[in-house]
Amino acid sequence: MNDFDLPLLPPALWSVPGVTPPLLQSLFAAAADFYMLHPWTILKGEKEIAVHSPELRLVVVMGAGGQAFGISVYDSPADLQLMHQLDDPLAAAGALCWLALTYETAEYLDRDDLKAIHQHGWPVAGIEAYPAIARIGTPGPCLQPPTLQDLLWLEGCLRALCLLFSSYLILDEQGDPLPVDLTLPVETSAGILEAHLHMPGMQV
Repeated sequence: MNDFDLPLLPPALWSVPGVTPPLLQSLFAAAADFYMLHPWTILKGEKEIAVHSPELRLVVVMGAGGQAFGISVYDSPADLQLMHQLDDPLAAAGALCWLALTYETAEYLDRDDLKAIHQHGWPVAGIEAYPAIARIGTPGPCLQPPTLQDLLWLEGCLRALCLLFSSYLILDEQGDPLPVDLTLPVETSAGILEAHLHMPGMQV
């Protein structure tokens, strides 16, 4: 058995230095709202969305294949391009590191995070929609905790994506999304943030 055959469980969000209950409350609410929109059924495939929240990262919505649901976030267009070139999760995990939000059952989460969810009443969209957030890849093979900046960025990103999918995304006659170039004000635990979205994302 190699290291990648071992169960990979996300680290506790409470272990992230600087994290606060208001941030996690808002992040969980945004993740629940995003899940309820089922964006993977709207896009019908993996399409890159460039999100400035405020720094630029590339988002790929997962779930069109009916397996893993959530988003993968790449720190740069070069990282996403390398992921496409490798076309193999194990090879990619040895070459780069990316942020992921996936929706899981409660058993998948860290016990301290699960306890905090129930204690604070943080929203979860369903029994299979607990948000698991971690960094995947080098140095690996274990999942790594996100940084505080990752969580702050993800909070604004999810709020902007919720607005995109609920109010601004337009599909053509074939059901494909039209290009997007939007700047949207979003409310976060740190205040109002202006997030810019561009799709196709690799054209930024």
